[in-house]
Amino acid sequence: MIFDALVILAVIMGGGLLLFPVKVRFLFRVQKNAGKFEVRIFRKKVFTTEESVEEASEPAEEKIDAATAEEIRASEEDDFDDENPWKKEETAEAKAPAGEKSEKKTVEKSDAAADAKTAKASTEKSEKKPNKESEKKKSKKKSKKKSSDEEFLTLVLEPHFDKKLLKDTLRITKSFFRVFHCYFEPTVVDGIRLEDYEDMGYAMGGLNFLCGAIPLLNNWEFLMDWEGNRPLRAEGGFVASFSIARIVGFGLVSLWSVLGLVLRYLWNLRRYRKNPEQFRLIFWRRWIVRFLAAD
Repeated sequence: MIFDALVILAVIMGGGLLLFPVKVRFLFRVQKNAGKFEVRIFRKKVFTTEESVEEASEPAEEKIDAATAEEIRASEEDDFDDENPWKKEETAEAKAPAGEKSEKKTVEKSDAAADAKTAKASTEKSEKKPNKESEKKKSKKKSKKKSSDEEFLTLVLEPHFDKKLLKDTLRITKSFFRVFHCYFEPTVVDGIRLEDYEDMGYAMGGLNFLCGAIPLLNNWEFLMDWEGNRPLRAEGGFVASFSIARIVGFGLVSLWSVLGLVLRYLWNLRRYRKNPEQFRLIFWRRWIVRFLAAD
């Protein structure tokens, strides 16, 4: 009895964890020359833009202090170089044999130019001699690649495989969008102003109609700036909830669809290599295969 009760309790707890919704909130506030964005999980702040703005203002002072310190160090090094007698002797010795160094450089440049000319001549001679074996290999590779491309495109554009591919992609996209349950928290858009009051009235009526007609915009509220003294701003939140069970379901559906497509393709490939005449495509499908395989 105790073991059965523990098993039942473990199953209930596991099911609760799988079905428990995890809510991720995206809070935003947008205004002229100002803004804020936050991400929270279970009301715990994960990311915000306010701290980055505050931290960005501090390194500017540190950069200024570092620049002044580098200027002071550079001035001190210059003074030390002026007063150092060993530094003066080294500079004098470096300046003396300048003519000899220039002559050596010109000789080295002439030698390098001659070597470069000989290397170019040798490369040109080697390039002029065509290698027939390499050309044959390249032509074989191109023919093999073209045949493999035609084979792959023919199997993909086969009508039954094409239908299955579209059906499975739609199934995967549906299961992906079912993973997340999204909705807006109360969101306010204030300060909407147009040139004419009549246009503002029409715009307010149209926006309220959209809020009532579209379920995703039920919590939106649009406020007009009739007096002309409020800035345009938008403030609210967006919630995306998901659960482990929905993620596992999406993974299973995707895996099953991909395995079915791979097995169907391999089966068609085996049949195609035995008898390619079985896969006769319509003229526009053949045109697509030839056009894509030509590249």
